[in-house]
Amino acid sequence: MTSSAAKIHVLIAILAAFLAACGPTKPPGDELGIASRNLSTARAAGAPTFAPQELRAAEDRLAQARAASAKQDYDDAAMLASESAVNSELAAAKSRLGKARAAVDSLTQQNAELTREAALHSQGAELQ
Repeated sequence: MTSSAAKIHVLIAILAAFLAACGPTKPPGDELGIASRNLSTARAAGAPTFAPQELRAAEDRLAQARAASAKQDYDDAAMLASESAVNSELAAAKSRLGKARAAVDSLTQQNAELTREAALHSQGAELQ
């Protein structure tokens, strides 16, 4: 191989490496699917009632991730999908907490009613 042929081969190798580096990254794996499933789970957990802001943030990030993926901006799509998944998990956790607090409040109210009834019953028994 002559020296000019070697230079051409090196130039081609460098050009190929440059083009490979500049090409689009691969599409996000299942990040969009995970984010979508987490969003559905959050909705089912009661996020529209107990965590509407977090749910809205998750929906917005997922929409942005899908738009970025459509533009073949896969790095941003993966990052936005991950943010959506985390926001959805937070919304689901806040929903579970909200439901637990509502249950505690209900039981506290029932306990207070039973205590009042017991007090009235014991007062009635003392009068007899």
